[in-house]
Amino acid sequence: MLILLTVLGLVLALAYTVVNGFHDAPNAVALPVRARALTPKVGVVLSALVNVAGVGTAAYLLSDWAIVGAPVPQDVVGSAAVVCALATTVAWNLLTWWWGLPSSSTTALFGGLIGALLGGHAVGLVATSPLTPTALVQVLVPLVVAPALACGLAWLLAVPLLRMHRHADVNTTAFRSRLVLATGAAAVSFGHGIMHGRRAEWVFATLLVCAGLPSPIEGGTAPWLVLLVAAGLATGTLFGGWRIAYTLSSRMITIDPFRGAVAQGVAGSLLFLGGTVVPVSLSTSQTTAAAVLGAGMQQRFRTVNARVLTRVLVVWALTVPVCGLVGAVLLLALSPLL
Repeated sequence: MLILLTVLGLVLALAYTVVNGFHDAPNAVALPVRARALTPKVGVVLSALVNVAGVGTAAYLLSDWAIVGAPVPQDVVGSAAVVCALATTVAWNLLTWWWGLPSSSTTALFGGLIGALLGGHAVGLVATSPLTPTALVQVLVPLVVAPALACGLAWLLAVPLLRMHRHADVNTTAFRSRLVLATGAAAVSFGHGIMHGRRAEWVFATLLVCAGLPSPIEGGTAPWLVLLVAAGLATGTLFGGWRIAYTLSSRMITIDPFRGAVAQGVAGSLLFLGGTVVPVSLSTSQTTAAAVLGAGMQQRFRTVNARVLTRVLVVWALTVPVCGLVGAVLLLALSPLL
């Protein structure tokens, strides 16, 4: 059973990495492409390359930072919990892509894993509860704190930055906006590569340790693992999910290039700092979408599509409970075999 779970988990971990790149690519390129700062092809290639650089950087940060904060047993139950969390996350990412809604792979994975561990704890397979303070922080920061901060900063910065450019030539403002959009796309992709690289490398390492094999991240991340995660993330990014890009750039809110640049700058800065300074995971999708919303609300005419925004917020609110419930059900279904 352990061998089967390990093989299945490694396949799902690779699928999770590819789907994550596919699902989250629009976070970096939706606004630059709409504002013609980048072409679609150049945008996804740039995002893929910078994601690879982020994954390489993550290899130097992984050993020092908490990833989930929940105690995962290093045995067959731990393998089963990770498999259930990965299956739940991949399914949720594909479902929200089909809906064309930005959602958090971070909170989906954490919710699925905590739910699976809670299910194991309920039937005596897991000794301690996964609801530790660290685990709760790792869920609340990307789910609530980071989006609120991104929305607030973008909303506050839009007006003073606009006043700074009120006497500037229109072509100069447009050029500067496109430059910031392109630079912000790289920053968002870099932060995404670091944070997803850390999570994916942790997932692969946990599966191998639960199978009784040496950890590939102890004493420095193994080169093969860095290359595997980078290749999976880049491949997914090159096939970026444009359904979500349309929602971010047009359906949820109508935003001009200048305010788009403000949003991209705020999101890129937060994700870059979150990937290199702050020891918690951030959600690329929720941080970017919240920044777009904050900057876009600083316009004199009504720009927010309330129906689409409501759907986005409902998906955000349901991600953890739904993924947690599905993860728990899957673990309980497997429990007789464990």
